[in-house]
Amino acid sequence: MRYFFFFLLYCSLYASSARVVTYNLLNFSDEDDREDDFITIIEYIQPDIIIAQEVNAVTGFSHFKSDVLDIMEPNIWTGADFTNQSAQQDIALYYKHDQFNFLSTNVIYSAQSSGTRDVIEWVLFHEQSGVEFRVYGAHFKASSGTSNAAERLEEATILRDYLNELPSNSYFIVGGDFNIYSNSSSSEPAFEMLTGDSDDNDGRLFDPIDRIGHWHNNSSYADVHTQSTRTTQFGGGANGGMDDRFDWLFVSEAILNDSSDMYYTEGTYWAVGNDGNHFNDAINDGNNTSVSDEIADALHAASDHLPVYMDLWFDDLIYSDYGIVISEIMVNPAAVSDSYGEWFEITNTSDSIIDIQGWVIKDSDQDEHSIFSDELVTNVMPGEYFVFARNDDPDLNGGLSVNYTYENFTLSNSEDEIILADTLGAIVDEVYYTSSWPYSSGSSMEIHDPLIDNSIIDQWFASTISYGEGDYGSPGIAYDGSLDLFKINTTPKIFILESPYPNPFNPSTTIQIHIKDSEHILFEIYDIRGSKVKTLKNTYMHAGTHEFEWDATNRSSGIYFFKLITSSGYSTKKAILIK
Repeated sequence: MRYFFFFLLYCSLYASSARVVTYNLLNFSDEDDREDDFITIIEYIQPDIIIAQEVNAVTGFSHFKSDVLDIMEPNIWTGADFTNQSAQQDIALYYKHDQFNFLSTNVIYSAQSSGTRDVIEWVLFHEQSGVEFRVYGAHFKASSGTSNAAERLEEATILRDYLNELPSNSYFIVGGDFNIYSNSSSSEPAFEMLTGDSDDNDGRLFDPIDRIGHWHNNSSYADVHTQSTRTTQFGGGANGGMDDRFDWLFVSEAILNDSSDMYYTEGTYWAVGNDGNHFNDAINDGNNTSVSDEIADALHAASDHLPVYMDLWFDDLIYSDYGIVISEIMVNPAAVSDSYGEWFEITNTSDSIIDIQGWVIKDSDQDEHSIFSDELVTNVMPGEYFVFARNDDPDLNGGLSVNYTYENFTLSNSEDEIILADTLGAIVDEVYYTSSWPYSSGSSMEIHDPLIDNSIIDQWFASTISYGEGDYGSPGIAYDGSLDLFKINTTPKIFILESPYPNPFNPSTTIQIHIKDSEHILFEIYDIRGSKVKTLKNTYMHAGTHEFEWDATNRSSGIYFFKLITSSGYSTKKAILIK
């Protein structure tokens, strides 16, 4: 797919970081006396996602955003859907909407009594990387004792069973106040249920710092304790000093793999303000060596729990606009076998020589070839139609003239993709095709204008021009009806297609077009697979500004492309529908 219009167009940024924090807010409602403390703490942490517990109903949910987050960073934060079920719900999620899109929420009904809470699932989408991941908020049954431990086990069992149903290698984070005193399978079986090895480990949780043991009132774990920040009773909450690790950020196994598209950053996990020197003490008692007195005092005043954070790295989707376009593909030759006759063509639509030495040809599976030549054959000239093939001998490949031969890359006759990436891994162009695309045995498929969007099936045509020993295609030359060599449409655009607004949207978005001269326009919407969804306009229109609204009430969530075609050129914009 050719995403030269993709909103993730970067030149030097190839990964981005996001900070996730879990924090028990101690029955936050409309808290005039604690809001400044929370602002101080959140400003210090600089999180991008907050998983909060003990948010007192809708009042607390809305006031934490308006009186803390919006005061600290106006117009940055969004609260995900807040549930208020019969089982006490006190769990909320806040995220920065310039980095993440909210896709869905779900309640996992895990509560075992009126004193426990269900687990909440939120699905998020990281914009720069395109990674979809899940966040779970939990607040297990509190207090020691056999009956409470049994309820925690039931909650943990329901959660683990749910997570086990997720696809293998899923990205998910589970944050919350688990009220678990140790890893003992006899006294606290809930922990083993969450983290233990079993027949199905798709839902297994992992401690990023692997500090597993009996942490209750144990000075050996003083550096990871999260409760209590206090030794005196005031404002509610526990007052035993720092002696329990109740608050956790667990991750799936995939997030611990630094080769994943989303992974934990080693050494970033921290119970904020815990310097390891306050065992059985208040967090602001004496000198805190990890934070300033101001932060320590705020942590002491705001809650009886410490916030816990970690950093995640996302490998960003990078799309580089070199002007190189995949313009023709021979999937299934007939004159010779596939192993000799497969080929594809790229076109240099820029006015510069593009050296593709070191670029990579690949698909989304195992096929991959690094482009290398001792000669200057890796220079693609302006306007050139450059042919890649499995074989460069015209006597074997069906009469094909080839610029470059590749290995370890094949084209499936049913569905496949061609991905072209530069030396830094940035995607230059990609095309995903299925059996419904316009190719057949002995006939290539091609686009007739390399300046159009080649991700859309309707822009591809089965070739009717024969070459070599009788297959159909126009390898190495343009096809515009007359077969003029290297012909590219350079007509300047005399129109503007604005970006849809709002974007993301639900259920409708508005698009403006500006036309300099009166002319016929075709304005269409396509889904991510290249299927036409709707024709907004197909008519002659007068010069000026025109506005269109698309109501997607009956469409599913996903990525949609708005394509404007005029006699003077083409333009495409993207929007994301989130329900």
